[in-house]
Amino acid sequence: MLRKQHLIAAGAVLGAAFVVYGGTAYWAGVKAEETLAEQHRMVAALPFFKVKSHNYERGWFGSTEVTELTFNRRLIGPYESMLPDSVRPLLGSTIKYTHRVSHGPFPGLSHFDLRPARAFVTTEFDMSDATKKTLAKFFGDAEPITVTNRLGLTGGGELKVNVPAFDYEETLSGVKVKWQGFDLNVDYASGYKEYQTEAVSPGFLLEASTKGKVAFDGVRYLSDVRPGLSGVRLGTSELMVGGVQLNWKDSVPYSIKLNELVYLLTRVRVGEFINPSGEFRPSDVQLKKLRYQIVTSEQDDFVNTRGKLDFDSFSYNQSVYGPLKLDISANHLHGPTLVRLDQEIGKIPFEGVEPAKLRQVYLDTVKQHGVPLLSNNPRLVINEFSLKMPTGNAHLKGQLALNGFTEADLKDPVAFLTRFNADAAVDLPRQTLENLVVAQARNLFTVDASAEEQPDVAEIDNLAKSLLDSQLAEWNAQQYIKLENGQVRTTLHFGGGKLSVNQKPVSLPWQEPADLEAGAEAGTEPVASAAK
Repeated sequence: MLRKQHLIAAGAVLGAAFVVYGGTAYWAGVKAEETLAEQHRMVAALPFFKVKSHNYERGWFGSTEVTELTFNRRLIGPYESMLPDSVRPLLGSTIKYTHRVSHGPFPGLSHFDLRPARAFVTTEFDMSDATKKTLAKFFGDAEPITVTNRLGLTGGGELKVNVPAFDYEETLSGVKVKWQGFDLNVDYASGYKEYQTEAVSPGFLLEASTKGKVAFDGVRYLSDVRPGLSGVRLGTSELMVGGVQLNWKDSVPYSIKLNELVYLLTRVRVGEFINPSGEFRPSDVQLKKLRYQIVTSEQDDFVNTRGKLDFDSFSYNQSVYGPLKLDISANHLHGPTLVRLDQEIGKIPFEGVEPAKLRQVYLDTVKQHGVPLLSNNPRLVINEFSLKMPTGNAHLKGQLALNGFTEADLKDPVAFLTRFNADAAVDLPRQTLENLVVAQARNLFTVDASAEEQPDVAEIDNLAKSLLDSQLAEWNAQQYIKLENGQVRTTLHFGGGKLSVNQKPVSLPWQEPADLEAGAEAGTEPVASAAK
């Protein structure tokens, strides 16, 4: 009888444990779906992909999420010609992946993970036979990518991504690819609002005997991001690159969507303002020890951010630049306005929109929602800029502040300019200035490359140099600049609507009539014009 009672009690305990486990697993499944839905929205927002289909089926102890993505050919199209023939077909394929979700409270037991959690997610990629065959050339029997995601009990989690290393070579075409792998770890809080990221890629080499090679090594990215009271993301982000080498033997046309790259890094869309196109001419480029760091902090409703960029050396063919040091701060930025601008600009459709129309839409949006950013006395500071160039050293320090701005100033350009205060100290190699003037002169006079009669480039160069020599000599005599040891040095100050160069006043265009009248009455010469 006693043994029977023990069995009943044990059965009751086991039953209660199963009920508790089952109830916990069901609750964990509901919460896991919420977390994965937020993750899917983040993936869908990436410009690299377009969502073809998405489906989530939740069960009691496990769920399945299936997603199909396609590459955004509009964004990556300009770069397809630079890829090996064996890789290019992948861009037209569909990426289908399945999340296998095991619900808590100990969902990682089968993976030897004994930590309690809402769910443990493994990702399987369903690829076509052609895609598998192509990837097998690179990865062999190894999985091309492994993704695991542990969803913590409090809503956060840990995401890990691994792409294994491989060596690949095509003997006939002379193509070599050496990939040293990639690891990504993301520890995130509930809602992905706070996260720490570490991404590491030891190196990559793509070499084509007839076209050249591309290589990088020692890439590491770190970030620690959290939400501020104003809604702006605060924290730090750092990127370190050991080296980059580009060597190409043929002219390669390019059309780079820099606006999308800026958006990926800063969450700020810049429209069609900075999208260069042209061609890479046969060149050899090397970059060594690149580093950048961005730190963003908050005080009340205002955001301060500081960015540092430096590299040891950058060589282009026979010209070597570096080291470079750049340290810039943007202070007293109105946080709620930054958030509002990000939201409003993010709503603007940009695919298929004419550049001119898109620029106008962006400007109208900034005018409508960005006024508080200007009216709260923002300040930009160049703490340090120094660059060693083949022709000498360049240095720049300065600051630009906007004080007392009101919305009415937008209707009066002169009143708007008087709100600015600026200071700068510039030290530039004279030869660098000459190179810039000569290049600009060539662009001005050699407009039509197909014309039968082309201007003499040597004459254009000599004319530009002569005009620059004359102008620099005049400015030096008037003490607006100082020429010494091949360097051009000067300082600038602008405040209260007045400009001085090297501590000498300079009339601005809208000040000319008053100065001329005053000079005529006094019988003196007017102050030198800024247009001179």
